Amino acid sequence: MNVIVSLLLVLALTLLHTGLVSSHKWDYIHEDKWPTACKEGRKQSPIALSRGIAEEQAFSSLIFEQYDITYPVQSKNNGHSVEIRLHVQNQPTVRGGGLPDIYRLDHLHFHWESEHTMDDRRFPLELHLVHYANKYANLSQALQYSGGVAVFSVLFYLSPDDDVQFQPLINVIDKLQDKINSIQEMHVKVDDYLPRDRAGYYRYNGSLTTPDCTEGIIWTVFTNTLPISNSQVKSFPMLKTDREGNILQNYRSLQELNGRRVHIRSSPVSGASTYLIYSRIFYFVLFIVLSRFS
Repeated sequence: MNVIVSLLLVLALTLLHTGLVSSHKWDYIHEDKWPTACKEGRKQSPIALSRGIAEEQAFSSLIFEQYDITYPVQSKNNGHSVEIRLHVQNQPTVRGGGLPDIYRLDHLHFHWESEHTMDDRRFPLELHLVHYANKYANLSQALQYSGGVAVFSVLFYLSPDDDVQFQPLINVIDKLQDKINSIQEMHVKVDDYLPRDRAGYYRYNGSLTTPDCTEGIIWTVFTNTLPISNSQVKSFPMLKTDREGNILQNYRSLQELNGRRVHIRSSPVSGASTYLIYSRIFYFVLFIVLSRFS
């Protein structure tokens, strides 16, 4: 009997060590109960981004390889977000842009509303494309080293129309709403989830935005945005949590900069973000319509 108890104890400790069993349940309502590193870390994410705090930096162009290929993927509601993993051995990679290594795509996940703000504006949705350095075997190993993980962030603005390229994912999300950890198969071209203009972005050193809030993460937040309709956004809060109820919102509160340097690479294509361009067009059309009826 003692042998069996000992074996069970060893197994439990092993599972905790490998992360297969979480020793800490968390949610977004009680951030004050997150692990100590989340509350006392000096380089935490997300942060408020603006040109006023950023230094212009002449980074080289980012080079995305194999992002234009359509891959089979597995989408899952993990109880905190929608997670998308490519079902391939050779993942897409990104390099350049001041990155210290070549980085492989591990997975994609979403936050609603956005975690980062840009010019004091919070967006309805934010996508994180999580990568790990090519010299490491996997994401878990890369997280042990500063600069081992690079996260690319895409912000979404509200559009009056459904985004056609995004709709297949919305259809899958609708199927995942009541099923924690269930998997839906689909096909994705990762390129469709990136802005057409990728030349402009913010860069800073931060952390994971979920426990255990590991620091040493290289963040790249694109200044250009993608469209999504209000009806499409509404699918995300319908997902169930790993406890009770729905994932009504899953963004972490903004963190202090604590003297960190934030860099920005301005896009030579346009001086304004996609969001601002579409906003100006929308209000111009609205002004014309209202003028005709006044």
